[in-house]
Amino acid sequence: MSAALVLTWAMLAAPVQAPAPETTPWAEAGGRPWTSCREYERQAEMLLRSSKSEESNGATSWSTRARQCPNAPAVLVVAALVELSKVPGFPPLVDLQAELTGLAEAQRATRRQALTWLRRALLESERRGEPPPTLTHYFVGYAALGLGDWAAARTALREAERLGEVESWRSDRALAVAALLAGDLAEALRLAHRSREFAPGADRPTSIQILALIYDRAGAPDAAQRELAALRAQNYGEDRATVETVLPLPERIYLQALQQGPRNPGNAMRLWDAYLACPEPEAPERRLVEQRRDELRPRGSIVPTGPTGPTSPAGPTSPAVPGRKI
Repeated sequence: MSAALVLTWAMLAAPVQAPAPETTPWAEAGGRPWTSCREYERQAEMLLRSSKSEESNGATSWSTRARQCPNAPAVLVVAALVELSKVPGFPPLVDLQAELTGLAEAQRATRRQALTWLRRALLESERRGEPPPTLTHYFVGYAALGLGDWAAARTALREAERLGEVESWRSDRALAVAALLAGDLAEALRLAHRSREFAPGADRPTSIQILALIYDRAGAPDAAQRELAALRAQNYGEDRATVETVLPLPERIYLQALQQGPRNPGNAMRLWDAYLACPEPEAPERRLVEQRRDELRPRGSIVPTGPTGPTSPAGPTSPAVPGRKI
């Protein structure tokens, strides 16, 4: 038998290789069963639609669910919300300057992780031909603000505003912070005023604290202190759990210094020093803070005074309940 004939018979006898099966969407989603991921997405959609969630299941790990179902947009957005609620608490103020680098990196890490999930949610929604889950653009803006990227924040927040993702006073409040970071104090004041006027009672303290921050930066420290004093008089205290989620680290320090200044100059001095140790503030902000710091010095003194070894006025911030709008 010729070699050609042998080769022909061998080819005919060889088993035909079937084409590899295509990857299914649920295989891409980590191989989780349809029922699990769909149920997680249903729960996430309910949380995002509710203005105030009654669910307080602290055992729910939305970051774990996001890893298990990375192609479930609503799950990714709720995981991002939980991540945005994480704000590292300050150490004792005597140690604040030494730990600035670690604090800044810890806060940036949460914002970067949130952005990773939110961008994946946007991509998956586009692939499905569906609108992204509610609040997606708003949370993108929130994460960008925490990173100090006011331009990206403004773009995302304008889109959230166009889509009606949140009430106007919420978008105004976040856009006021973006305008502050951009150096547009007139626009920041306009938006912060509007947010304070239209925010409901339980949410107004956050808007007032941001307005006070902008007042001081605009050269109206008396107005800033009047706003903060009015909050204290109404027994609102200094709840920073929400306001600190929207601010980058230097602005968190600045606001705490304002709140401490009249009543505890020693703490305020340490906070102002920590603010000046941050690399982000530019020359105008540095000059203003140096002026604020000098105003706290007792007349005739060349060194700051205050209690020895003050402790931080804020402990670690508790994560927000999933579904709570920030």
